[in-house]
Amino acid sequence: MTTNKSRRQSFALALVLAAATLACGARDEKKATPVDAEDVAKDKQVLEQLRSAGSDLSKPHHIDFYLYLPSQTDAEAAAAALRPLGYSVTVQEGVNGINWLCLAARTMLPTTQELSDARVVFKRLALRYGGVYDGWDAAIQR
Repeated sequence: MTTNKSRRQSFALALVLAAATLACGARDEKKATPVDAEDVAKDKQVLEQLRSAGSDLSKPHHIDFYLYLPSQTDAEAAAAALRPLGYSVTVQEGVNGINWLCLAARTMLPTTQELSDARVVFKRLALRYGGVYDGWDAAIQR
């Protein structure tokens, strides 16, 4: 038979282990989603296409971000994580009928840094929910 003291010690140990596990998981997630040179190059390429088409990159743009997830539940969970960050989000079945699109939109300045910051958010969500971040697009802003 266990005593109250040993139960409290076991509970305290369980809390410490849970906290350590969460801390390690958060650190591993950050390591697994860096924005690399290829990601930055993709963003710069799209920005250059916008500029070439006459878009004024010094003005805020409405930008759509595409996150594909394996289930509606996963897409809704990702949407719930994005809304407090200022994104408007819709969830719909993917055109292939297999996955779900979490389409997030936000008006922002289209800078390499802002897009890299957004990419980190979307890559982390893709990793967490077993999905794929498929980039962004924006309409021309004159």
